[in-house]
Amino acid sequence: MILIALLVAAQITTVAGASDQKPFGLGLEATYWHLRSDATISRERTTASGIVLGDELRHTRILDALELRLAAGVWRDLEVHLVAPLALRDSQEWSALPGGTLAGNTINISGCGAPGLCTAVQPIGVVPGQSGRSGFFDPTIGIAWSPINQEREPAPPPGSLPDAPAVATCTLGLDYTVPLGGRVDDPTRALSGTGHPEERLAHVLTAWAAFSKRFRVLEPYLKLEGSMSFAAGKAYDNCRHPELLADVAAANCAGSWKGQTGYQPAPEAAAILGTELVTYEDRARERRFSFDARAGLRWHGPSRGYTQVTDLLGKMTHADHYLTSTAQLAFYGHISRRFQFRAMGLVGLDSAHFLTHEDVGETRTGRADHHLGRQRSAGARPEPQLRLPGRPGGAPPPRRTRALQGPLRHAFPEFLSFRSDGGSVKVTSSA
Repeated sequence: MILIALLVAAQITTVAGASDQKPFGLGLEATYWHLRSDATISRERTTASGIVLGDELRHTRILDALELRLAAGVWRDLEVHLVAPLALRDSQEWSALPGGTLAGNTINISGCGAPGLCTAVQPIGVVPGQSGRSGFFDPTIGIAWSPINQEREPAPPPGSLPDAPAVATCTLGLDYTVPLGGRVDDPTRALSGTGHPEERLAHVLTAWAAFSKRFRVLEPYLKLEGSMSFAAGKAYDNCRHPELLADVAAANCAGSWKGQTGYQPAPEAAAILGTELVTYEDRARERRFSFDARAGLRWHGPSRGYTQVTDLLGKMTHADHYLTSTAQLAFYGHISRRFQFRAMGLVGLDSAHFLTHEDVGETRTGRADHHLGRQRSAGARPEPQLRLPGRPGGAPPPRRTRALQGPLRHAFPEFLSFRSDGGSVKVTSSA
């Protein structure tokens, strides 16, 4: 039930501002959404002709969630809101693809420098496998303000379709995701089959701007946003479970690895372009029905976080940057001043990117190289990652490999190189 005066503008620029007659308004929205995401995960393999990518796993995630949104109009075109997403079911499943190498893996997590380390079969993870989560995500609070509002221009007679005024609506917003959760999302719980919460404990600041302009029955719009994230002090750190890392973790987690193995959420930037098609509008009764078509592009920066192989490995992994492209079709209905509903469907595609990836190591002399051996430094330095990934852009890795003699600049090993090619389908509805 909507208990607030909503200005009849494009959905993406609508704010719950107080009306001219009432100094304060309050609104509540509940949105159910269903997401299915499928990905093919590949692993780099050595062959006689060089390094190739071979398909290893099929990964599926299904998320059913309820998003609760409370909005308060505290002044004309100024809104304060609170969003609390609740995961009813968040399940992941992964299974092997023909020709996979994980079950017959011989690479030791601590490298192959010592004799006999990489001779016995050491399967990677439990395949097939599954994991499940439920509970609240970290909540978000924010403000939205429309300093310029097309709807404040002189209105046409009730019941008619308006001509285009000289101005466009401009809405600015700032959101802050608060790490309030008491139980951090610990990926090692997936190995024991126990459920775990969704709180990842990161401070996320998101700034956005949206613009829309009405041209009779069409209302095109543009939205730009960017976010920066900072892990809270209680966020998960892979060094909480050094037994899952290389054999030097016991010494290095308190030394040279400190501060480098924790949660490092990705920065993001996005752009959305679309239009609403108003099929019916009665301003006297505050009724409006419209269709919405939009396309979006989101950039995800490099991160160490919760990837598609996190639950398989029981630890966070370092992922490369990638793009997510989306297309959405929606229907909005404003029945009255106090009630609205919407239904929408979305499809998306992630660009291929590495899920277990670090920058090339650097020696004390500044020389960068790949290696297959164990680090030989005298002190307790981080174990170098064992990987044979291609360079960004598809260039092959160097043919010559050797053990580095100095510490690595990027200290956490990943002994695997997985790449993901995935897409998603999302269906939502709200009232």
